[in-house]
Amino acid sequence: MKGACAGAMIAAKVLHEIEEVSNNVDFWFTADEEIGGIDGARWLAEKKIFKGEVCIVGDGSQGGAAAPTIDLGCKGGAGTRLIARGKTAHGSMPYLGDNAIDKLMKVIPYVKKVADYRLELPEDLEPVIESSIEFMLREEKLTSEQREAVKRLFHYPSVSLNILNGGVKSNVVPDYAEAQFDIRLTSGSKPLAVKKRILELVEEANVPDVVADVRAGETAGYYESPNSPFAQQLSETVRRVAGSKPIFKLLTGGTDAVSVKRFTGIPCLGFGAGLEGQAHAPDERNTIDQLQLSCKVCVAFPLVYKG
Repeated sequence: MKGACAGAMIAAKVLHEIEEVSNNVDFWFTADEEIGGIDGARWLAEKKIFKGEVCIVGDGSQGGAAAPTIDLGCKGGAGTRLIARGKTAHGSMPYLGDNAIDKLMKVIPYVKKVADYRLELPEDLEPVIESSIEFMLREEKLTSEQREAVKRLFHYPSVSLNILNGGVKSNVVPDYAEAQFDIRLTSGSKPLAVKKRILELVEEANVPDVVADVRAGETAGYYESPNSPFAQQLSETVRRVAGSKPIFKLLTGGTDAVSVKRFTGIPCLGFGAGLEGQAHAPDERNTIDQLQLSCKVCVAFPLVYKG
C-alpha cells in the first residue's frame, strides 16, 4: 500500500505538469483501512465526499510487468467470535471449577468445519476465479498442501483462527475464554447462509455455555464485470504500459473499495504496487519496477479514459 501511495504522489506531480489532461483526477490518501476505514474511506464514502465516475484502488498485489493483474473485486467476510463461559476455581482443585478454555477447545474444530461449506457464487465469476487460481499457482515455492488450499480458496470459505484469549493466572481455572476467526468469503457469495451454517456447527458441538457471535451482511465484498468499459480501458492501459495483457482476478483480502462501492456506487478496480504474498509478511518489501509500473498506470489512465 505504501508503494502505491508513493507511485500516486509522483503521478499527481506529473499530471499537474501536463498542460492538457482529458479528465479531472482526485488522489485520496486515507487511513484506517485495516479496521474498516471508519475514520477514512468509509467515512468519506458515507458522507458522499467522494465524487467521480470510476475509482482505482492502489491496495493490491500482482506479478509485476511480466504478469500484471487487475483486481475486479475483493473478498468479504463473516468474522466470528467464539465465547465460552465457565466457573473459576483454584488450579489445584480443577474439579471444583468449569474450565472455559477446555470448553472452547472442544468447539473450535466444529467452527473450522465451515471451510467445507460450498459457497453459492454467480456464474459470471467462474472465469475470474479460474484466472485468480492460475495466477496464485504460478508461485513455485508452494507446497502440495498449499496448492490444494489455493484451489479451494474461492469456492469455499477460508478459515483462520487468529486470536485466543483466556485465563488470568496459571493457578486459576478460567471462567472465560474466547477465540476470534478470520473467515473470508468470495465476492457474490451469501454471508448469511454461511452464518447459519456456523451457528449450526456450534450447536452440533453440544458444549454448554459456548456461543458464537458472527458478523455477516447481505453481501460479501464486491466485484465489477470484466466486460465493463472501465475494466476494458484499464486493461488496455496496463497492457500498453507493462507490455503484457493483465490478468483479471479477485483479491483474497478486503480493501477500501468495499466502502466506496457500497456507499457511493462508484465502480472500483484494484491496481497496486504490491508483490503477491508480501502483505503482512516479515520484511515486507517491494521493487523499484513495481513502484514505477504503478506510477505509470496512474499517469496514463487519466489521459486515455473515455468514460
